[in-house]
Amino acid sequence: MTDQGNNNQNISQNPFAALFSSLADAKQFASGQKQRRQAEQQYSGESHSESDNSVSDSIDDNDDSVAEISRSFRSQQELCEQLNVNHMIQRIFLITLDNSDPSLRSGNGIPPRCVYLDEMAADLDGQDWLNMDTIEQALFSRLLLPEPGNHLIYMTSCSVVNLSADRDAGEKRAIPYLYACYRRAKEEITKVPEKLLSYAVHCKNLSVSNARTVLLTPEIYISQNVYEQLVDLLLEAVRGAQFEEVVEFLEEVIASLLADQEVRSFREVMVPVFDIFQGRVKDLDLCQLLLYSYLEILLYFSRQKDISKVLMEHIQPKDPNSGIQYKKTLLGAILNISCLLKTPGVVENHGFFLNPSRSSPQEMKVQESNIHQFMGQFHDKLYQILKNLLQQSSETRHLLLSWLGGCLQANMGRAKIWANQMPEIFFQMFASDAFFLNLGAALLKLCQPFSRPYSPKLLTFNPTYCLLKELSEEERRNRNVHARGDWPVW
Repeated sequence: MTDQGNNNQNISQNPFAALFSSLADAKQFASGQKQRRQAEQQYSGESHSESDNSVSDSIDDNDDSVAEISRSFRSQQELCEQLNVNHMIQRIFLITLDNSDPSLRSGNGIPPRCVYLDEMAADLDGQDWLNMDTIEQALFSRLLLPEPGNHLIYMTSCSVVNLSADRDAGEKRAIPYLYACYRRAKEEITKVPEKLLSYAVHCKNLSVSNARTVLLTPEIYISQNVYEQLVDLLLEAVRGAQFEEVVEFLEEVIASLLADQEVRSFREVMVPVFDIFQGRVKDLDLCQLLLYSYLEILLYFSRQKDISKVLMEHIQPKDPNSGIQYKKTLLGAILNISCLLKTPGVVENHGFFLNPSRSSPQEMKVQESNIHQFMGQFHDKLYQILKNLLQQSSETRHLLLSWLGGCLQANMGRAKIWANQMPEIFFQMFASDAFFLNLGAALLKLCQPFSRPYSPKLLTFNPTYCLLKELSEEERRNRNVHARGDWPVW
């Protein structure tokens, strides 16, 4: 039976069908009611769908608004961080890409003077801020400027003359400039918020890595003697009570140099430094205060394990059998400093007693007292230097004892009678009296702990030492035999 037949049967059996005049009218009414219900259901469904869409659209609009606010906030936050990083880089390296009107800048956290990197600013096509992506190129460009002082600009609207700011920003010497950047970066590390700390540390490391590059490739930096700058930096630090800070910087640079020896070895970097040091020291007098500043630097060299090894290799004479060659080394140049006449019998231009015949006894005693005081300080420094080298490592100990043994062996001819009768030949063959007086004084200080009555250190000597002859280099090293001739020394 079809659905239509079922409907007709259901209507005819419905007791309410009798209310209609005919069965056809009952069917028509039933059909109309069914269509009305379907229309209501359809309308209800559409209204519900439209309501849902309206709520959904409202939520989507709200989500877009929140996202926009979030994006705007993030943009402002990034801009603020970028500004802070730019200001920090300016404070550390005293460089900038911003050449705008100083009155338009915020004076907060900006240094008074900076070097404007005009070429780099042009290459970056309008970018007027520095960040971690551009700082390496910017610093390298700054170091290559022959006259950075010609590129100084005012960073604030204050136009008061500031000589220290001009000097710091316009520093043309690469090594002192990078050390100053290192100090400023360290200061930033103690002040910046946590989110900027990694950037400040990166700037400090850049100062060290660029100092390494400067020392490894000095030929890039035209008209600069970077090794001389390093000596001057140490000298200024000793005289200005900033030695520990410079040493901290130098230690990091040394570690960086030792890690990268492809272009130049660490020894090749230090040898020019020692040559400059020797050239300056050899012309100093005993009573010059500058001498003791250089001795402080040499003391540091003797305490630093990597430098001390290179130092001991550097002072080995070209000809170990020539007595005068020991005087021509860095250590020999220092040992040759004395109050004695540079040329025996020639009293002209003597630095201590210019007019002895016209000086009163009191004046002579004062001068003698001054000389004794300086000699005492000088010998103490020599003793400390030698002791540090002996205790630094087995390598430096062996090299120093070999130097001392060879020096005594090569200068044995000084004791012969003819040496005093032919001074012109004597001075061409052997080290001077001043050299050996100073060396003897320093060695006596080294012997002092063994010379005290009942000293237990006396038992550390090997009594068969003097019988050792014809030893190989390895045996000499192991047994601490360092004489070059038939008679042993040490």
